[in-house]
Amino acid sequence: MYKKKRFKVTALLLAGAMMLSACSSSTSGTDAQSGGEQASGIDHINIATQSVGTSYYTMGTGIAKIITENTPIQATILPYAGPDAWMPEFNDGTIGLEVISSMDLYWAYTGTVNYTQPSPDTRLLLSGNWSEHCTLTVRDNSDIYKIEDLRGKRIGYEYGGNKLTVNLIDAALASVGMTIDDCVAVPLADLSSAQRALQENRVDCIFTGSTTTPASVELDQTIGIRTLALGDLTPADLENGVPEDVQAVLDEYVPGAEPRVCEPKGTLKEATVLTTYPIQMGVSAKISEDDVYTIMKAIYENYEILADVHAWGAEWIPENYVQENFLVPYHDGAVKFYKEVGLWTDEAEARQQELLAQQ
Repeated sequence: MYKKKRFKVTALLLAGAMMLSACSSSTSGTDAQSGGEQASGIDHINIATQSVGTSYYTMGTGIAKIITENTPIQATILPYAGPDAWMPEFNDGTIGLEVISSMDLYWAYTGTVNYTQPSPDTRLLLSGNWSEHCTLTVRDNSDIYKIEDLRGKRIGYEYGGNKLTVNLIDAALASVGMTIDDCVAVPLADLSSAQRALQENRVDCIFTGSTTTPASVELDQTIGIRTLALGDLTPADLENGVPEDVQAVLDEYVPGAEPRVCEPKGTLKEATVLTTYPIQMGVSAKISEDDVYTIMKAIYENYEILADVHAWGAEWIPENYVQENFLVPYHDGAVKFYKEVGLWTDEAEARQQELLAQQ
């Protein structure tokens, strides 16, 4: 065990400040050398997450703590509006790790949806929990009980260009045959501004992240909020499987996501059908095999603390690290570790080689 070091988490609240910090940090931890991969022995790494108050950010702080206290690598959190905002810094080597949805990871890797060019250095480190997303949330005292009730209502939209959030909203509306044009779109910068807008009655409905997003739990305690079910479905509607039309909508807007009956937790008061998808950690191929092996080993040996950091952490366990039918190849350092501890399967190896052959 390495001597415990002081844990730093850099929380930069202004986008401009984040850019400056990210650029100034790049020389100390993730500089790319010729040939595309850095020499082993880095002493610093930046972890990109979504903004302060999100579940992504909170989980990032837990991972940073594990890395900083159990390896010779100092981990620093850099919060952004979303993955599309940090991807340029990921591509140039400033960002080494990222807490990210499986969809954003795949879109960035392939240069599709909101990403103008592929990020070929994108690799998968681990798969964690399935996020239960409260895509359309209203005040508890409102007369809005179904998505169809949102016709003509004010809905928070855009979220600083966070394409995944926009796609989730569009998918939820499409699940009942609606589009954003059936509502009044109110541009919002991010999750925190959306929460303020709902609290101040400037909008009728917002995206509130997952059921356990810390800032949304606080909002629920302050004003009371209620999440609308995907497709206006009830739990009984999923007893015989997911309706094909609803799954087709998710496949179009957020491939890899699926509807699930989510039990009460956090902001969710009753069993509700929500959109769910995997949350993962991406890692740059610019980081060496040895360094990624070191990072993955530290996470594997200390994963239990993540359950105390955030509710998501209860599912960030070894059994979930290697996802079935993953869409982005794993980093060689992660594969090496997974083979040693018996998590890497023949099926995973076949999928890995299939994805690498497509590059």
